[in-house]
Amino acid sequence: MNKTLDEIKMVHEEEMQNFDRIQSNVVGVMHRHGCKVIQTPVFEDYDTYGTYFPALQREMIKTIDTSGQVLVMRPDVTVPLAKMVAREFPDPSLLLKFGYVSTVFREYYGKSTHGKYFLQSGVEVLGDATAECDGEVITIAAEFLEALGIRDMRIDIGTVAYMDALFDEMHLPVDILARLRKYMEERNLVAFDEISKSLSISDRERRVLLELPKLFGGYGDTMRRAKNLCVNAKMKAALTRLSKVYEYLSEAGYVEKVQMDLGFTSHMGYYTDLVFKVYAPGALYSLISGGRYDDLASQFHVPRPACGFGMNMNLLYEFMADANLLEDAEPVCDLAVVYDAADARLIRLLSAWRKKGHSVMGISGRNKLNEKDYKMVISYEKGRFKEKGKIISVKTIEERLRDL
Repeated sequence: MNKTLDEIKMVHEEEMQNFDRIQSNVVGVMHRHGCKVIQTPVFEDYDTYGTYFPALQREMIKTIDTSGQVLVMRPDVTVPLAKMVAREFPDPSLLLKFGYVSTVFREYYGKSTHGKYFLQSGVEVLGDATAECDGEVITIAAEFLEALGIRDMRIDIGTVAYMDALFDEMHLPVDILARLRKYMEERNLVAFDEISKSLSISDRERRVLLELPKLFGGYGDTMRRAKNLCVNAKMKAALTRLSKVYEYLSEAGYVEKVQMDLGFTSHMGYYTDLVFKVYAPGALYSLISGGRYDDLASQFHVPRPACGFGMNMNLLYEFMADANLLEDAEPVCDLAVVYDAADARLIRLLSAWRKKGHSVMGISGRNKLNEKDYKMVISYEKGRFKEKGKIISVKTIEERLRDL
C-alpha cells in the first residue's frame, strides 16, 4: 500500500498543510521577482498538443466536449500559456512575467509514487530575448528550492542550439534526427554510437557527434572541450550565449553549484536554446527543468522570445519527505469536547465558540478520536467540563481558546 497510485490515494490534511506551505513559499519567490500568478485553461484542443508533443499523445487524458470536439486535459502549462498570451497581449514587445501553480495531467514516476497527474509550479518570462533573462529564470528556480530549505543543489546548464547547429551541418533526415535526440534524452549511448557510426557524414562531424553525449561536467573544462569541437559559427554563438548565462549565475552567487551538460534534449519539443535542470543529493530525478523556447509563440501568430521552467511538486514532496524537510502536522482543530450526552447548554457553548472563530468539535463518547488532531481535549459530564479528571470552568476554556 506504500506504493499506491496517486490517483487512487487520498491527500490527507497533513499533506495539504505541507503543500500549502510549499505553495506559499514558491509564490513568494514569484512575487519577489515581479511575476503575476495566473492559471491556464484545464482543457485544450487535442490537435494543438498533437502537433507539439507527438510522443505524449498516448499519455494525454482525452475527452469530448458537447460539440464533439476532442480535448485534452492540460498535459503542460507552457503551450496554453503561449496561446493565451498571444490572444490577450498581442504586443510582442511587452515584457510579461508569469508564475503559476497548476495541476498537469500526464504520467510521472518517482521513487515510491507515480500517477497520471501532478501539481506543477513554475515561471515563464515572455518578451525578453537576453541571456540575462535566462540567468534570472535559473536564479528563480534555485530560489524556489532555497525557500523550501533545499540549499544543497546542482544546476546543470546546456543549450540545444549547439546540438541543432551541428545537426544543421550534417543535413540528416528527420527520422534519423528524431532517433538521435531520443537516444540522447534516454542516455542510451550504445544505440547513439551505433547510429552515429552508420551515418554518411564527414569524419570530423562524426567525431563531434560521438563526443556530444560526453560533453558534461565542470563548466570550465566542458566549455573548453565544446569550443574545440565547433564546426560552424552557430555552434560558437550558442556557447558564447551560454557563457553569458553562466556569468549571470556567478554574480548571483550560484557559481559553485553550476555544471555544464551539452547532451541535453527533451521530449518537450519546443526548446530552442538554453536548457537546464536542477538536482539535489538523494533525488533520483531533477527537481526542476526548463529552458528557452523562442519559436513557440509564433505558432499562435504573435512571435516573441520566452524562457521558463516547471517543478513537479508531487516529486518535490516525495523528496522533501525522504530528506525530513517537511514540517510536522499542526492540529487541525482547537478544541474537542467529548460528551456522554449533548444537552442544551453544551450545544449553545459549542455554537458560541465557533461564532467567535474557534474550531470546535463535539464528539460522542462512543467514538474514538485521535488526540493529535486537537490542541485541547476536554470532557463534558453531567453539565461540567473536565480535563484529565479535573473540573475546568467555561471561563478558563475561553481564555485558553483566545491564547491559541
